[in-house]
Amino acid sequence: MRKILSLCSLVLFALAGQAIAGANTAQLNCTGSHAGQVLTLVGDIPASIVEVDLKLSYHGQTIRLASPEAETSESTDFRHGIFRLDAALSGSNRLQLQAKPKSIKYKGSMGAGKLNASFGAILKDAPEPFKAALKGAALSCIYTYEV
Repeated sequence: MRKILSLCSLVLFALAGQAIAGANTAQLNCTGSHAGQVLTLVGDIPASIVEVDLKLSYHGQTIRLASPEAETSESTDFRHGIFRLDAALSGSNRLQLQAKPKSIKYKGSMGAGKLNASFGAILKDAPEPFKAALKGAALSCIYTYEV
């Protein structure tokens, strides 16, 4: 009986702070400037990553990255300095956003139903027509999640 209880405690501990499939949506709000122009990436990221809806704006143009047109994946573990978002529109036309691990500051956890995080991030890749201009652009991001 003690082994079962210990195993249950270990599983619950491992799940703390992780996203729960089908849970509520997180909001992502990233801003910055690049080559003297305002750059924003804002939108919703569902915990199940099924219906992502993001808007990337730069130099008076906006691109919408939304499901099902954009295949998306997210890796989030703020406790270990991880946040990465990938959205592929087609082939090499993709957006890749990665947090600078040491910049992540957070309070709460997804497992507890409320999380607020802030971090600096880099656009590792940007979709057309921004691909050449924005690769490597720096952003300041706020990520909020509440059930």
